[in-house]
Amino acid sequence: MNGLIFLALDDFLESRLGSDAWLRAMDSAGLEEQDFNPEYFYPDQVASELFTAVAAQLDLPLEEMLEQFGRHLVPGLIAMGRSMGVVDKSWKTIDIIEHLHDPILESFSNKDEGILPPGIRTYRLKHSEVAIAYVSKRRLCHLLKGIVMGLGEFFEEPVLFKERVCMLHSKAPLCRLSVFIDDPELVRYVDIKREFAIVHSRIDELTFYCQVGGVPFSSKGLVLQFSDKEVVVQAPKEQLAAMAIDGKCYIAVSHLAIGLRAVVKEIELAQGFATLHNIEMTDGAVGQRCFKRVEPVKQFPITIDIEGKESTGKVLNISAGGVKVVLQKWIELDETFLFVPIVVKFTLPLKWVQQGDTVELGPQNLVLDANIVDVFDEDDYRAVRIMFSPLTGRELFLMDQYYQRCLEDAEITLNKRLDTIRAK
Repeated sequence: MNGLIFLALDDFLESRLGSDAWLRAMDSAGLEEQDFNPEYFYPDQVASELFTAVAAQLDLPLEEMLEQFGRHLVPGLIAMGRSMGVVDKSWKTIDIIEHLHDPILESFSNKDEGILPPGIRTYRLKHSEVAIAYVSKRRLCHLLKGIVMGLGEFFEEPVLFKERVCMLHSKAPLCRLSVFIDDPELVRYVDIKREFAIVHSRIDELTFYCQVGGVPFSSKGLVLQFSDKEVVVQAPKEQLAAMAIDGKCYIAVSHLAIGLRAVVKEIELAQGFATLHNIEMTDGAVGQRCFKRVEPVKQFPITIDIEGKESTGKVLNISAGGVKVVLQKWIELDETFLFVPIVVKFTLPLKWVQQGDTVELGPQNLVLDANIVDVFDEDDYRAVRIMFSPLTGRELFLMDQYYQRCLEDAEITLNKRLDTIRAK
């Protein structure tokens, strides 16, 4: 463990009991002649003995002491991270947790000497929520919880977490937390009049996203009119047709960190505008995906292989980055499998693949290494988000071919709808 932790522990204890308390804790741990250097790393056993001694000095259960110490660490860690360039000044609670493993904790390790960062993995589930899997043999999950709570206090954000699995209270090999901002008004509510007044006054363009045949269609547009309950927007005719087919629309606004979702109330193709209502904030940013995602019109099967045990499900959506799968609830899959390496097998439903002048007929079988990043239950099924390991050039090409085939089918549907609207 990095010497910085022990220097911070010294400061933590002395801030509560005075300068003699640290000497008493060191003596109790049998470390009275030990000095700590922030440039050195020390055995985990030293940390264990000191944590126990400090808890005894404070007359606290070890778990509670670790949580308080975690809170105490936060201001110093943020200041140090910012000075080292591993914590962006714009980051707040959820952003820092998302990047906790890489680059933050990675910067405090030395892999050449076998000194690895704590076993913490994180995945941003939505704008206001991040998943944490803690798999460290140090079993210091209460220290991690304290840091999470300390981040919320530092940024004055109402942070809550759900402890889905804990290694200290079960036979699970990890702890699984979901950390989220407990502020429904921030996440779910938007003052329509205010936000669109800003866009209208600046003559800013909005970006619209709709789905046709499981493929996203996007274009720019303008705000024409707005009220407390709805907004009238101008958009290209193809986008208006996509809105008519989808029945809803996602909107990216330049001055909002997260996107908007709206229901399509009315389309006026000849005049080139649409009326949108029931507007609310989404769970995250809109239009910032790294890969083109498709929601198959006809779901196709996929097999998940976890340590030789296979489960079969259906693909809800897929991209070169990963896949969302639906399983039956009886399949034994829960939070303990988060980030466990798996293998997924599926047949990409391509009628043909074209590369240059060569046409290859038939579906394509893929076997990909992956990780489970989220497991959640809906009313009658279990959904699983899976992240692929980086794909090969051939695999990326096949994913792009699948997207292009789906796009071609979607464009046919879109053009038919345009013709129908024009005929009215």
